[in-house]
Amino acid sequence: MSHRILKSVWIRLARLDYYANVSSLVPVPNSGNRILMYHSIGGGSYDDISPGRFRGQIEQLTRKYAVVDLPDVMEETTETSVALTFDDGTIDFFETVRPILHEFEVPATVFVTIDSIGDEEFRQDEWFDYEYMSDDQLVELVDDEYVTVGNHSKSHRKLDRVPADELADEIVASKIELEELLGVDVTRFCYPEGEYSPAAVDLVRDTHRFAVAGLNEIRVGPESDPCLLPRINGAGEPKQLRWEFTDFSAFLAKTIFDLQNGYR
Repeated sequence: MSHRILKSVWIRLARLDYYANVSSLVPVPNSGNRILMYHSIGGGSYDDISPGRFRGQIEQLTRKYAVVDLPDVMEETTETSVALTFDDGTIDFFETVRPILHEFEVPATVFVTIDSIGDEEFRQDEWFDYEYMSDDQLVELVDDEYVTVGNHSKSHRKLDRVPADELADEIVASKIELEELLGVDVTRFCYPEGEYSPAAVDLVRDTHRFAVAGLNEIRVGPESDPCLLPRINGAGEPKQLRWEFTDFSAFLAKTIFDLQNGYR
């Protein structure tokens, strides 16, 4: 089944569950924890949502779940844990997201593309003219108890399309450059646009402790691969986000993922 068809079916299931609450009628195991993915909060860039909507989400998350740092989301817990991640390192993270994190005292990881730092001409795609955080702002984040800076590659190329002899520049050189700027070890990686090749994953595994990808199994726990952690889109349609927090959706996503990858 194609990705487009699966996505269409998934959205229909989310809407059905919103009105019929089918997921509550299906006996499946507890699905564990989640990682939320964001890009732009009031910055007008990709997948942008308003600061008010984001603040409302965080308020609801802190009432219902434990909002934890990224590594902690892999631990077995009695209550569902949620980790927050932000891609690209746009300036709205510093100006808008950071104050909300402090307001609710919750941690987050922001992934930075090295070539965007200090280069006003840098464009990671043709659709948006992003404004990125400066080197001074990134250095300031190092001392922020609620923020961890991660590596988002050198130039934001899709790593499944990068030749093998160029992967080290995108993954390792960017990590070294970011560490030299920040003066700390950078142990977290985010695959640009969630895409990767086996060679890219191997290199990330050799140089980082954790890495986040796109949507696959939804749920996160002790059994998850720390260098292929799945995420759900916090900026997506509210009905879909509600659906992806259900145990049944996680069970269904894992089943589909396993079938596609020949595990069953």
